[in-house]
Amino acid sequence: MLQKELEFEEHLDVTRDNTYYKVIIVGGGPAGIATSITLSSMGISNCIVEATIEPTRKCGEAIPPNAKPILKQLGMLHLVENPRHIEYYGNKVCWGSESLEQKEFIQGIHGHGYLLDRLYFEKQLREQIKSNGTAFYEGYKLNTVSRSNAAVEVVISNMLTEITINGSYIVDATGRKASVCRKLGVYKTAIDSQFAVTFSVKTTSVVRQEIMVETTENGWWYVAPDGTNQYTLMFFTTKDEIPKKEELEAFLKKELVCLQHISKILNPIICDFEKIRIMPAGTSCLDVPYGDQWIAVGDAAYAYDPVSSYGITSALASGFYAGKALGSYFSGEEDAMSVYRYILENAFQSYMEKLIKYYSTETRWKESLYWKDRFLNISHKMV
Repeated sequence: MLQKELEFEEHLDVTRDNTYYKVIIVGGGPAGIATSITLSSMGISNCIVEATIEPTRKCGEAIPPNAKPILKQLGMLHLVENPRHIEYYGNKVCWGSESLEQKEFIQGIHGHGYLLDRLYFEKQLREQIKSNGTAFYEGYKLNTVSRSNAAVEVVISNMLTEITINGSYIVDATGRKASVCRKLGVYKTAIDSQFAVTFSVKTTSVVRQEIMVETTENGWWYVAPDGTNQYTLMFFTTKDEIPKKEELEAFLKKELVCLQHISKILNPIICDFEKIRIMPAGTSCLDVPYGDQWIAVGDAAYAYDPVSSYGITSALASGFYAGKALGSYFSGEEDAMSVYRYILENAFQSYMEKLIKYYSTETRWKESLYWKDRFLNISHKMV
């Protein structure tokens, strides 16, 4: 291992230049790109640092109708109107009873939402930002962040090059891991211990272009189409319920048997248990979403329970409001950041109230550790 590290260092081209952007954004997902678009619209120089070279498919396949105003504001509505994305009128949900119900959006003022080809959407986002002429550092990981004399210095690298970028402010758009915040010694508060176990299944049946949600004693399942013959499955449960790696396949098979409705569309299936991913999927937040020369957006600031469908919408909105706050701050408005905090905290408070109410509607497994944790633990954190 040491020899490999030495070889890497020998081939590393260390660049110490004076590259400067008013704002350095770390993270090239919806939140980071929304921040960049907003800043560029105000003539504020910025760049994006993104760890992956090529877009990757992320979880979150749906954009609800209430996302349309922010998409329009960002000049991104045409992206979801692309034929690769499908008009989306609601979910099929089994929650609180044994029946499967269609939860529709169409009665709302914004009409339908969109069921995304998520990988294609990620590609669209990158193309959108590149067409704006924004500097986009693809395939660069964040090494260090330092602050001094009202300046930020960021060192990034790939396998061949190390680059130093200078700026006045840095934006953490790195998602739930909040990498920038952690490097600055700022940590999020976890509201609960929910995790998601996700994997793919292939089927010989026609893939339904819809999202289904179904609860069980130990958590709840989410299934969404992924291409023409594949679904993405996610099982949400507490961290303590998830067994060791060698027992995980048997655990998932046992939980799948409990499904009354989802099982009907997944038969016959071939499960790809070789590519199981386990990731945090609970609610978490920063005490304050900004600090000395930094601001957090998207899941780096407030991470929402996936049952809320807040993910992409909140990421876009927080990026937009953060961009506006930075613009106002640079113009000398001292309260700009506190206004940003107020907007996010109010949205989070409303979300928490709705979350508690929604989880309390599932009363079939009152003694289940998962459902106790959902209601009691989250309610306690609200006090």
